[in-house]
Order: sequence, then C-alpha cells, then structure tokens
Amino acid sequence: MISSGVASDPQLAALIVLSLTSVATLLGDGYTTMVALQHGFVEGNPVARWLFKKIGQSFTLFAEAVVALFAIGAISNYNLNAAYLFAGILTAGEGAMFLRNYLKLKKSNISLK
Repeated sequence: MISSGVASDPQLAALIVLSLTSVATLLGDGYTTMVALQHGFVEGNPVARWLFKKIGQSFTLFAEAVVALFAIGAISNYNLNAAYLFAGILTAGEGAMFLRNYLKLKKSNISLK
C-alpha cells in the first residue's frame, strides 16, 4: 500500500518485520487459546467467544490476521510512523495474551502439544 517513492527499503523492511511479528503473536495467542479451550477454559473476550460459535476458532483467527494486516497496510498508506506504532501495540498486546495463556496452561500442567 506504500508507494515506492515514499518509503525507503529499510522502512519497508521494518514494516514487514512488525507485520510478521504481529501475525506471529496473534497465532501464538490463538494456539494457546485453542489448547486452553480444549481443556475446559472459557474464552474471556465476549466478541471472540461469539465469533467462535458462529464461524469457528480457525476462521476467526484467520479473519483477525487479515484485518490486522489490512489495518497496518491502510495506516501505513497515510502515516508510516503510525503504522509502526499500531503494529507494535498489536504485537505487544497479542504477545501479552500469548504469555498469559501460556502461564495459565503451565500452572495447570497442560502441555502445548
């Protein structure tokens, strides 16, 4: 979405890395959520819980990743620094949820396998 004349190669590389880390942490959160749900935990986010019932967890996770990448791209079209910030906040938030889920599973002696 960024025109080649606006952003340099290192700026684009940074945006790609941030986008990939956002998706990676989102997938990590999704995976640990899946494991937790299989062991009797309940999804805390009411919107996600509703979407899981309507379209399933896999498609919900896919839709979240698509929306996140679209949002990062759309924001970068207007303000590259804002896109960096958004992707960083998304990465930090999803990373925190992944870590929280992982620690709850570990405390309950549940393997991620």
